[in-house]
Amino acid sequence: MTTRAHSLAGELTSSTAAAVIERGAVTTHAQLLSHAREVAIHLRRRGAGPGAIVPIQTAPSTTALVQIVAILMTGAAFAPIDLRMPPRTAARIARLCGAAFILGDAGGTTDGVVWLSPGDVTNDPGANRLIPTVPQDTVYVIFTSGTSGDPKGVVVPEPAVRAYLGWSMREYDCTRGWGAPLFTSLGFDLTITSLLGPLLNGRRVQVLDPLRWPLQVATDPGILQGSSFVKMTPSQVNMLCELLEARGARCSMPVLVVGGEALYGQSIARWRHSLPDTLVVNEYGPSEATVGCCRYFVPAGFTGHEIPIGTAPPGVELSIEGRPPRAGDEVEEGELVIAGVQVATGYLTASDSDDAADGRGQLRPFPGSAGERSYRSGDRVRRDHDGTYTYVGRLGREAKVAGFRINLAALESCLNAFPGVVSAAVQADEVHGLHSAVVTRDGGTTQSDLLAHLRQTFPSYALPRSIRIDTQINVTERGKSSASWE
Repeated sequence: MTTRAHSLAGELTSSTAAAVIERGAVTTHAQLLSHAREVAIHLRRRGAGPGAIVPIQTAPSTTALVQIVAILMTGAAFAPIDLRMPPRTAARIARLCGAAFILGDAGGTTDGVVWLSPGDVTNDPGANRLIPTVPQDTVYVIFTSGTSGDPKGVVVPEPAVRAYLGWSMREYDCTRGWGAPLFTSLGFDLTITSLLGPLLNGRRVQVLDPLRWPLQVATDPGILQGSSFVKMTPSQVNMLCELLEARGARCSMPVLVVGGEALYGQSIARWRHSLPDTLVVNEYGPSEATVGCCRYFVPAGFTGHEIPIGTAPPGVELSIEGRPPRAGDEVEEGELVIAGVQVATGYLTASDSDDAADGRGQLRPFPGSAGERSYRSGDRVRRDHDGTYTYVGRLGREAKVAGFRINLAALESCLNAFPGVVSAAVQADEVHGLHSAVVTRDGGTTQSDLLAHLRQTFPSYALPRSIRIDTQINVTERGKSSASWE
């Protein structure tokens, strides 16, 4: 087997400057590479190389960074799995990857898949080996749930990763500060920006506790002082600002990149107080388009409700699939189609072959050749006359109630515009109709207030039958807002 490393690994510096800081412990770039080379030797013995995938299920840490760099050194791809993924699902993902093991924090075995702790990696590999499954230029495979609930992996090639990190680190001015904090789940591709961006630019990654980081930052805002950029979801920013407000504190960061959720003007207005002099960038992109394929730098005086997702960076082409615009139309609306170098290779899913008894996945490529592939996002967007795109909602987020078709995303957008609302979600039940869950900053907002607000825009049949109101911001392991109707 060839052992050609990804060229990204060859671009990492070997300087004595700090590469990772975790709980006060400093690892230099030279030490990071040295440790990664040792791990890479043992991973090659297990079959790591171009076309193979190494699953990794661990918290953000120095060890995780060493392992990911080691994987890239072997030429293999890494497949990050969220820590909260059930063992049986994680094992199934590993088998789809052609792997008999998962790099983890502790040992264990589920359905024939072995979790290897850092110390276990050096042991005799035995049968715990890798089978090449994807194209040799694959850097990582990020898993999501398909419409059936079965895991499917988005296969991301090196040119796509290089293109994304190229424009994003340049536009976010990564070399201006010391680097970026790392606290989001490795299983969320939003993390790629903070994980690889600083290291490839000779900067450092500051590892924060993935659960306690909001309290850490609110208690000591200086943790982020001098960073190049910080990336998180809008829900995570809301949670941080709530803690800062409670302490009468403010936090300084030059660039705040938000993604993973829709962003609204009301959130920006609140952030301005707790995060003064911060440039906010609204970055949009599905996993299939390599983290971010559209961005909008929010002006300091922005006062609108809907915040655009902006325009495409170099190498990305955006278009709208839908009704052709009519003469005189100032905006065009429809499904966003993404094309260009950042579009992933395709999906890694369960094989159709009866011979795949080992559970190894099958690659299902997206249409087009490398650099010319396209992906239909399933997101409804609006394009203004100046070429700026605005996210409207997910296609298919419609429901029929009493014979009327209702757009759930439009209801959520309207609720999010009400003063004091942090996030809102609407669901449809065929028997009981529409129900909503809303998170507010305080307990002063009532269901009557929200229904009166909705009546200004929607007919009576489109109103939720009940609205559950909570003041606690709950987020998922990926940092997105979570609403419950239970």
